[in-house]
Amino acid sequence: MVKLISLWKSVLQAIALLLFMGAGAVSQGQSQTHARLGVLLPELGRPQSQSLKGLTDVLKSLGYIERKNLVIETRNAKGDRGALPRAADDLVARKVDVIFTTGTRATTAAAGVSDEIPIVFVHPGDPIAAGLVKSMTELQRNLTGVAGFAVEKTEKRLALLKELIPALRELHILFDSNNSFSRDNVALAQAAAKKISLPVVEHGVKSADELKTTLTSMRTVSGAALFHIPDDLVEGEAEFVFTTARQKKLPSMFNDESWAIQGATAAYGPSNLDMGRRAGAMIGRILKNPKNPLPPLERADKFDFIINYRTATFIGLQVSPAVLKRADKIIR
Repeated sequence: MVKLISLWKSVLQAIALLLFMGAGAVSQGQSQTHARLGVLLPELGRPQSQSLKGLTDVLKSLGYIERKNLVIETRNAKGDRGALPRAADDLVARKVDVIFTTGTRATTAAAGVSDEIPIVFVHPGDPIAAGLVKSMTELQRNLTGVAGFAVEKTEKRLALLKELIPALRELHILFDSNNSFSRDNVALAQAAAKKISLPVVEHGVKSADELKTTLTSMRTVSGAALFHIPDDLVEGEAEFVFTTARQKKLPSMFNDESWAIQGATAAYGPSNLDMGRRAGAMIGRILKNPKNPLPPLERADKFDFIINYRTATFIGLQVSPAVLKRADKIIR
């Protein structure tokens, strides 16, 4: 009897050992199948959150589900430019399989710490002019993404503003006169306005204080409007710009949905949600076949026209039903 009990104990111990080893093997196998995605953000505003939503929606549809077989390491610099390189270094140390970035600074920071980990970006503007890539076909070894080339839509943005304000008579453009990129964009806007015989008044400024003084004292004719070009100085003072424009009853056209949400009268720009979805499809391809060449750089092909009806009403701008119908989104 004692021998039988001893034998059963040995059998049970062996079974327990096998189960433990099996569980360890399963756990090890599961950890090996977890894809690791690094996300590097300059901040978490509307454009970034929409891009992330599109990205995670597509990854989920491809079978990559967070906390099941996907680990997402997110680093948000919260507007601190100096924090981006450190955050990028940390993602590399975490041995992520792919890094997703938004905008120029985060992408530059990621590219600066690794030339091997694939980096997939979304960029509202021109990544070639920003120095991220050499051309649409000649990429860095580990860098690709989806770009909006929003400046190329200057004529379309201006045409929509003309539809929004049929009596449009004059454009006012605030920009950083020290920034050559901004000066080039002003020239593009001037050329587009010239085609429809619309005068442009340039307001080159060199500081936030000068911008505030210029906008506060700005004199405009009836039928005038603010026209936005990509410019860090102006965008850094967006709240002041929108508040002052409302006080002056001055309509404004910007180049991204987030600006319309913050108070611009209207905006026309690439869909951050759609760019995120396309970036998600790229990342899915990379995770599935990491040894394959990176997917080629893509252009955004979905652009949204947004009208802030609250702002339009406040400044006394009557928007026709036909124009409202054309809008992809109306903020009421």
